[in-house]
Amino acid sequence: MWKKWKKMLLLCLILFNIENAECGMRNAEFSEEAAGVLAFADNLFDNEDYYRAIGEYQRFIFISDAELTQKARFRIGLCYQKSRQWTAALKYFKGLQTQLPEQIGHINFEIAKTYYLRGEFQQAIPIFQSLTNTSPLSDYSQYMLGSCYLKQMDWTKAKTAFEDINPESSMYSFSQEMLKFAANGANLPQKSPFAAGIMSMLFPGAGQMYLHRFGDGTFSMLLTLGTAWLGHHYFQQGDKAAGNILSGLGYVFYAGNIYGAAASAKLINASSQVNYLEQIKERESTIESWK
Repeated sequence: MWKKWKKMLLLCLILFNIENAECGMRNAEFSEEAAGVLAFADNLFDNEDYYRAIGEYQRFIFISDAELTQKARFRIGLCYQKSRQWTAALKYFKGLQTQLPEQIGHINFEIAKTYYLRGEFQQAIPIFQSLTNTSPLSDYSQYMLGSCYLKQMDWTKAKTAFEDINPESSMYSFSQEMLKFAANGANLPQKSPFAAGIMSMLFPGAGQMYLHRFGDGTFSMLLTLGTAWLGHHYFQQGDKAAGNILSGLGYVFYAGNIYGAAASAKLINASSQVNYLEQIKERESTIESWK
């Protein structure tokens, strides 16, 4: 009797071990497949094929344990961001705030960066400010805060933000370059619209010449003074109709000369600022501080 039970027990043990071995093999195959999917997704991401990478990361999440999917979930948000799908990126990262609370600092940084890339600097600034005391994101956030102020041409705040970056930080050398942009931005040459308008009011064309637009200034002077002189000439000749028309045109040209000088000064200032911001953008494009 004992021998019979002994055989049955031995048979159960053999079957149990076989089942465990098969389960282990299935898990090994499963893990190998998941690792391959993740590697392929990372390769697509590195090659900037973000649309396909999103699909592969989602596939990896579906076939993997939740504990292993944090990187993939975060990368999906980056894919949306890097492919300029700002709304989708913001929605996805905000969803991760509850899914990955242990990564909340990095998630908030990417939310702020997405606002920054979309040009919504007022939305990005308070988030970066909240992260300036969060290690290890403090110096990166401080740098991005300064960049937001630069884009808004708030040179004083930009200068303060860059000065607060730790000299031992990897961001310090970059911040010093941007600090120079902030200092020079405060001293950009500006033309006064008020002065240009007053000068053209006192003498037609003088405001344009103040702006170094000598051709426009000469044309305004000749057109305004020439029309006024012709109107006066026809009045002297007794031709009131022609005199009134030419005098009216003279007043129109005179007013246009004043307005044009002031408007040109504003356009010159705006163009100078836009060109300067383009210089900043070109330099920042070489700084891979957040990759």
